[in-house]
Amino acid sequence: MMPPHGQPNVAAVQANAPQAPHVPAPVPAPVAPRPNVHHPASAIPQPQPLPSGTLLAGRYRLLGYLGGGGFAHIYDAHDTVLGHRRAIKEAFAQDPNTQRQFQLEAEFVLNARHPNLVRGYAWFEQGGRYYLVMDYVDGPTIEEYAIQHIQAWRRPLAEAQILDWVMPICNAAHALHTQPTPIIHRDIKPANIKLTTAGVPVLIDLGLAKLYTRGSQTIGAALAFTPGYAPPEQYQATGATDARTDVYGLGATLYFLLTGYQPTEAPARIAARALPNPRVLNPGLSAPTEEAVLRAMALDPAERQQTAAELLSALRTARVSLAAGGTGSDASAIPLQVVALNQPNEAKAAEHGIGDVAMPVSTAVADPPGLTALRALPAAVSRLLATRSAPGPEEARAVVAAILGVVFLALSLLAIVAGWALVFVLPALALAALSFSRQTAHSPPELRGVTLATFIIGTGWALVWLVDLVRLTAH
Repeated sequence: MMPPHGQPNVAAVQANAPQAPHVPAPVPAPVAPRPNVHHPASAIPQPQPLPSGTLLAGRYRLLGYLGGGGFAHIYDAHDTVLGHRRAIKEAFAQDPNTQRQFQLEAEFVLNARHPNLVRGYAWFEQGGRYYLVMDYVDGPTIEEYAIQHIQAWRRPLAEAQILDWVMPICNAAHALHTQPTPIIHRDIKPANIKLTTAGVPVLIDLGLAKLYTRGSQTIGAALAFTPGYAPPEQYQATGATDARTDVYGLGATLYFLLTGYQPTEAPARIAARALPNPRVLNPGLSAPTEEAVLRAMALDPAERQQTAAELLSALRTARVSLAAGGTGSDASAIPLQVVALNQPNEAKAAEHGIGDVAMPVSTAVADPPGLTALRALPAAVSRLLATRSAPGPEEARAVVAAILGVVFLALSLLAIVAGWALVFVLPALALAALSFSRQTAHSPPELRGVTLATFIIGTGWALVWLVDLVRLTAH
């Protein structure tokens, strides 16, 4: 009997799933980024990338090679007419299905008008290959950002920061899904979300996207997927994918970012290998966030949030709870336990330097608010340094001023043994005020906390010392 429309054929997927002995599965360790896996019928030889200096369409000069996959190369380019930096995607496949899929992607990005979707400018054919000119997003992917953060701090990013990144992407996905002819991205994952220099997340690479019409089949060039981020229905050549497919990808993206662990692949979950709950891997996470993630990653599409907007609403509720002081992950206050890699991808993960990754295991004894804010300074600094692009000059000045303010505040504490040291509190207060005035809407919230804590603690310390001095003088 055929499954209802939009439902995965669980029996078919399970029949093709790898069979494993019925033993308890180990908790999956963090692994390196997973490449797209392409349908065998779509596999084609990859030609060599074009050399730097090549001129396309008489105006786009290639500056270098950014990367590529089974169907395309992506280049860094300079628009010699307008002077802008662009990214150019080159589709080298010759089969009609792949060319049609590329033309669909071109139509998508040329008509995209959303701040969190990559924008396209032109597409053309040259030398038997198709080219798509897009915005160059000068920044890391959130996958790269997360891995760099784990390398530096041996823990995932803060929950609030992750939600602030993924909520706009939910909005972008909803915008795609609510087009007159809905567009399904079908490859939402951390590697396809980039951060601009201003910290704005942008959903890129619509190469696997498809136009959704009820009962339609997916054309050959869109039959690729990324293990762990694809739901069961995407593993089937005849599977019906819809907006709930992207909801699953959003949930899997959250899972990776919040835990530092790659999500278990859908066929393995069907074959009785459970997906560990996010709070098992990171106990500091809030319950509302975990609930939203697990529902988004339900194997049955009917059990997921039915739209990206519904997932967005759940994440907003979780974010409001965090802002109101609800339980959530604070990377600066969670002790760690080193978890050794124990999966076949161990060597690949070692290449990316994440080897044994420390994960949060319990919450620490609560610190006074000021001390917690001061402890958050390294995380705020790492958030700026982890990106490949340098922070803006104002933001850099804000960080430097905050660091110096903390240093002078620490020196002022020497007034306990040498009263003259209280003079250091003056530059501490001035630097904290300078840092606060240089911060932007995209500055890490920890940085604002540090500057406010420095100002409050410094003022309080000076008042206490002066009151005590007056009291002693009166006696």
